[in-house]
Amino acid sequence: FKISLGKSSSRPKSTKDVRRKRRERERDRKYNLVGKICTMAKIWRKFKNVFSDEEEEDSWVDQFGEHCPKLSLKTRIICWGVCFGIGTFLSFLGGIFVLKITTQPEIFAALYTSGNLVAMAGTCFLWGPCAQCKKMWDSERWLATTIYLVSMAITLVCAFVVPPPWNVLAVIGALIFQFCALVWYSASFIPCGRKILKKIVAGIFSCCTGS
Repeated sequence: FKISLGKSSSRPKSTKDVRRKRRERERDRKYNLVGKICTMAKIWRKFKNVFSDEEEEDSWVDQFGEHCPKLSLKTRIICWGVCFGIGTFLSFLGGIFVLKITTQPEIFAALYTSGNLVAMAGTCFLWGPCAQCKKMWDSERWLATTIYLVSMAITLVCAFVVPPPWNVLAVIGALIFQFCALVWYSASFIPCGRKILKKIVAGIFSCCTGS
């Protein structure tokens, strides 16, 4: 009976047990690695806060957030719709003055540009001002945002600074540039929007050239 017990104790383990213990060791190793990385990240953030003013920036953001009222989803959608409607109405008024662009180009440029600004500001109600600024200036959208804002400034400069009769041509060119910048900026918020826009433009160009 003792010999049989010795044989049973020296019997090799099954393949399932070996695999299970191996998976447990690998899992423990991964957890330990993740824990070390998290600990190093926390230490780095504390070390960075000592030599930077990140805490002051966070406190400024918190103070700014306290002054902004918390709105419900319905209220945010309504506010966005109101801003979008006002912006569209201003742009429509600018379209009425397009017939007088040769004599009063500054009115058309000011109304059209202000309408785009109000419509763009209305999106702050959907995501919040801080989140909207982060979306506008992230690594994939900062160039489009910069070009769009610069196009608005160029339009106003051409309308109020450039002397007549050159201001008419300058305003028309600036408005075309602003519209293209608006389309490119809006496409950046749509998944695969820029790729689709490039294909559309390439298709139109190929049709026009007959190639």
